[in-house]
Order: sequence, then structure tokens, then C-alpha cells
Amino acid sequence: MTGRAASGRRLHGIRPNAGRTAASGLDAGLAHGRLPLPDADITLGNGLRVVVCSAPVIPLVEIRLTVPYAAAGPGEVALCQLLAGILMHGTAHREADSYDAALAAHGATLNATADARKFTVSGHTMADALPAVLALLAETVRSPRLTGDVITPERDRLARRIRLATHQPAALAQHALLRRRYGEEAAARRQPTPELAAACTPDGLAEVHTRHLGARGAVLVLVGDLRPEEAVATVTDVLDSWEAGPDGDVPEVPPWFAGGPLRRVDRPGGVQSVIRLATPALPRPDPGYPALHLAQLVFGGSFASRLVTRLREEEGYAYQLGSGMESVPGASTLMIEADTAAEHTVPALAVIRGELERMAAEPPSVREVDAARSYAVGSTATAMSSPGALASGLANLLHIGVGSDWLHNWGPLLESVPYDAVGEAAHRFFRPADFTGVVVADEASVAPLRRGATDELDF
Repeated sequence: MTGRAASGRRLHGIRPNAGRTAASGLDAGLAHGRLPLPDADITLGNGLRVVVCSAPVIPLVEIRLTVPYAAAGPGEVALCQLLAGILMHGTAHREADSYDAALAAHGATLNATADARKFTVSGHTMADALPAVLALLAETVRSPRLTGDVITPERDRLARRIRLATHQPAALAQHALLRRRYGEEAAARRQPTPELAAACTPDGLAEVHTRHLGARGAVLVLVGDLRPEEAVATVTDVLDSWEAGPDGDVPEVPPWFAGGPLRRVDRPGGVQSVIRLATPALPRPDPGYPALHLAQLVFGGSFASRLVTRLREEEGYAYQLGSGMESVPGASTLMIEADTAAEHTVPALAVIRGELERMAAEPPSVREVDAARSYAVGSTATAMSSPGALASGLANLLHIGVGSDWLHNWGPLLESVPYDAVGEAAHRFFRPADFTGVVVADEASVAPLRRGATDELDF
């Protein structure tokens, strides 16, 4: 059977016999060492992409809806986060109590969040109640309850939550690193402030809802005990009338940023320092990404990595550390993080720099690459072993821009990476001069690294 949009245009497809044999289940896919292919991947006439994966582990269906958007100004992220916060407080047609009762009657949960690039609605339902819960989801995104009794308390909670986050060292580091990478103006568009949250109005929420919460470019992922053909038909019946929204409302691709001195963020009297480093990397769809991923696992992305062995096991300088890839649509960033006692800040940074230099001077060995490859394949399979985790993984990857078969092909992709390619990635992406970053610390703990009277630090 071939999947078609409501308009009749052929799109993506539904696999033959999808969902009807054990081989299409999650357990069967993992038993063969690969995650299963989705059973259906179609796009409706309004632009909503629907990806369905049969995983009849328990009689539940996991629901993930991702709606990308492009923030046009510094206040829009706050408005979008507030809108996400009120989505589950009723609709224009039912109050909060009635909304909660409708979910409870079907054994379902739905929750909504928003970051600087997307809305996400996640939840689950009993399998036989999927049509009713999808209808409730459609009502939620199309007609949220934008009344003062809902908006005022949620707006106060959002402002309070943002204010509390600004006092956390990790949040301070995250915000400062955004500014260091992209500049004040670009960072401000991604960072809501308590004042912006408190200034949100019903009219502003209504405008943001019309402009950003449309079906065009959105992705709905369903994973669980379902028949793919029936699930696609239900989604089409319920959500094909969801307004598409404006064209071109997609997150901007982050610009390239240069390496350079680190920036100190003052935390007077702090007994620990928070180190965050970053350099531009390959976007996840790039053919070179698997080799880079293996290189960063060798460097700091696993417990047996070089950085963890040296910084934590041998020197005892850091208790929280590692490296990883931060991927967004169109771009990725190689990140290094370490939390260390204040008196170990300077030697910890010296160890990080030394290990970065060693990645080029001493490329990952065959043993290291094989260990990283085995870890990457096994950890992905373990992380995606439940329907909920698989649904979240698919939703996040589709938002980034890879195909719905990416998880299925990830193991073979890693297995096919030549050892030389990992060495080339190590040489290209781990040069200390290409990194920039921030250190949240007391002034005295980084004094030997300061550049004159500035807040810049040598690395």
C-alpha cells in the first residue's frame, strides 16, 4: 500500500505488510542488531509529516509532535514558551477540568514545551483511544485557551522559572556561551528574560499562535501498538484540516563562529568552576558526521575516553565532564564541558588543551576506534529500546533534518567508517585554536589566564 497526502499526491510511503508481523516490532529489530524502519512516512496536504512505527510491546501509543518556528525578536521565545505552557490548560471549547477529564478517560497524557527553535508536544495514550486523543491534540494546537485566568498564573510561573535559572552556574554558562558564539543580538533572540515573560499579552500570544503553530513543516511521530494504515488514516481524518500556517517559518541555521580566547563569567566566592568549550562541526546529515562522532567518543564522549581517563581518573580534577555533539537544523557544534573545584580550574584547562593537541599528534588507534564504534552502536540500541525513547529519538532526528531511516542505518554507517577517516576528523576538528568558550568562576581561580584587565582568558 502506498501512502498519499489528502490531496492525492504520492509521498514517502507505507511499507508493505507494515505492523502485521513480529519482524516489524521494536524487539525484533533490536534482536537483529538494528533499530526498525518506520512503517509509514507520509506528508499530508497541509504540510504535516507523519511517521509511524509499530512497536507492540504494550497496548500504548507514544505521541510526539514537533513544530519548528523562527523567532523574529527577543520576546518571541518567551511568548512561545508561555504558549506551550498554556496549551494543556484547556481549549477554546473546553475548560481545564474538562480537558483533563477527557485525557484521563482515555488513559492519556500530553505535555507541551518550547525552546528557541520548536514546540514539542509529547505524551501517550491507550492504543484503542488513539483517534480520540489525536482529536484532542488537534483541538489543542488549533484552538488554545487564551484567556486571562489561564495566561496570568502561567506567565508568573514562567517569569519565576526563568529568574531562578539565571542563578544556576550551568545556565549562566549556557547563556554566556551563546553570546560568545553568536553575539549579543543573536543570543538575545534565543534567551527569554523574566521581564520579557512578564510582558507577554493575550494579543501577543494569539499572534504567535497564528504565525508559528501551524502544520507546515511539523512532524507527528507515533510509536506503539498500532496498525500503520489505520493510524495514518486516523491522522489524516483528524489533522488534515489543521491550518498550514505561513510558509518559510523555519529556524535559522546558526552561523559559523570563530575560535578565540575564553570569556570569564564572574561568580564571586564560587567554590567550583564551570568550563564550557565549543567549535563548529559537521551537521548530522553530512557524510563525514559518523567519523567525527567516533572521534569525539574517543576524545571525551564515553567513560573510557582519553579526557575522562586523564582529567578524572588520573588527575582527579573534574567530577562532571565529557564531550558531545549539539545538533540543530543545518548545523552541529562540538562541545566540551567540565565542572571542577576552583583551585583546579587552571590545571584542568591545561589538561583539556593537552588532550586536544594529542588528538592531532596521536590519532585514535584501531583499538580506540573499535571500542568507540561498539559503544556507539550498543548505547544507541539501549537508549532506543522503549517505544517512548524511540518516539523521542525519531522526533528529534527528524527535526534536525535526517531521514526517518537514520536510526535504522546508524549501526551500518558506523561500521563502514574507515580508521583513517576518524584520524582525519580528529586532526580537523580538535585543534585548540578553533575552540572558544566560557568559564564561570571566581576571579582568583582564573587569574593566571587573564588577558590584562579584560575578562578574556588564554587557552
